[in-house]
Amino acid sequence: MFDYAKYENATQKEIIHALNLTQRKSEKLNQQLKENREIFKFLQKKLKESFSSKKNKKNNIPNSKTINALNNNTSIGVFNDFDEAKKALMSDE
Repeated sequence: MFDYAKYENATQKEIIHALNLTQRKSEKLNQQLKENREIFKFLQKKLKESFSSKKNKKNNIPNSKTINALNNNTSIGVFNDFDEAKKALMSDE
């Protein structure tokens, strides 16, 4: 908050000095604002790219008998319990 009372009885030199300081501070803040806007736009772009690239990427899991069998669940058959499925999948590798 600005203290107006501080400058009520200030000399012309003090007022000019305060004005110069305020102007420099304003320029610095404007520069920071410009940089923040640029960073914001860049990060938005990167985020959009990351979402679109995830949609376009294929699953990078290497092909194996287990993965292929899971993808084609009819090739393994129906299992009654986990141990039976595990044995069937492990024997394929």
